[in-house]
Amino acid sequence: MRLHFVLPQLDPLYGMELAAALLLRGLHDQGVEVSATVLSGKVPPTLGDLAIDTLGLGTRITRLAEAVPPLRRRLHRLPAEVRIVASGLWGSVPVGTALAGTGRDYVAWEHSLLPERLRIDRRVRTLARLARVRGLRPSLVVAVSEGVARTVRGLAPGQPVVTITNPMPPRAFVAPRPVADRRRIRLLTTAAFRPYKNHSCALEALALLPPNHHLTLAGNGEERDLLHERTRQLGLTDRVTFLGRVPGVARLLAESDVLVHPSRAETFGFSLVEAAEAGLPVAALPVPALDEMIPTFVPGALAADTSPAALAQAIVTLTGEGRPGVADFEKAWHARCTELDPATVSARWVEALT
Repeated sequence: MRLHFVLPQLDPLYGMELAAALLLRGLHDQGVEVSATVLSGKVPPTLGDLAIDTLGLGTRITRLAEAVPPLRRRLHRLPAEVRIVASGLWGSVPVGTALAGTGRDYVAWEHSLLPERLRIDRRVRTLARLARVRGLRPSLVVAVSEGVARTVRGLAPGQPVVTITNPMPPRAFVAPRPVADRRRIRLLTTAAFRPYKNHSCALEALALLPPNHHLTLAGNGEERDLLHERTRQLGLTDRVTFLGRVPGVARLLAESDVLVHPSRAETFGFSLVEAAEAGLPVAALPVPALDEMIPTFVPGALAADTSPAALAQAIVTLTGEGRPGVADFEKAWHARCTELDPATVSARWVEALT
């Protein structure tokens, strides 16, 4: 089998870029001949042995139109037996346009099509409408979660869809830690300050918790000033620490008691898995994709609803008698080692495309 991926970018290796790198490597290790074209940015050195070329486009939304002519030339040169896989709407729209009228189809690898993203992100809504145009539709959509798969089926009835989770390499088991000091319970968030990441919900939940709870926010983004102001309005200045963007979160995870993840739309949840691998439980909202991660792959608690009060109660559960123990972490670790292993995920891809 030969697969050629079209990826919006591969650098930096966070989120779906990391998923793409892991999948390319996993398929290669399974004997699949893989190659890729990247629209923007450079190729990480760790993938330098794979056949990956880059178009060198910018990151503006206009790159989707700019990519069509070079993609048409690039994809036209591929042998007929090579299956083309476009990553996300940012890959599917230019690939579908480039292949229109050629008689050649492609597979869409979909990450971010979720109800909340459609509601709050105008770009996602626009691209989703374009991707539904009959001439641009993929022959198959590979969704990274059942939440994404349901959204695709709702937007494009009759579209073939299969759910295959993202890969994560197995890590050594790490046992959970008790709350270190109940006089100062340490809460942590690790996400960019974007609207759908919903950090204001974490701040409002903190305001409902006793004063011995402290929240550290690692990240930066467009809502930075808004979140600083909201912290002041809630009277939480002495209970909240803003770290800005950090190069790694391993130390923060090791020093915290609960990872708080208030996102309203999550593609997969790599940060949740990182927390589980560090022995840290996660408090999250009951939204698509996250409800598939907790507690199956990640020990923690889903809030009863999406309100700050419900999130605060989930945090109380995880710092009290409902805190997951060794058996919970072992069960989730075994599930990750079997279901998320790159070899398992790659085999499912081969099966779906054969």
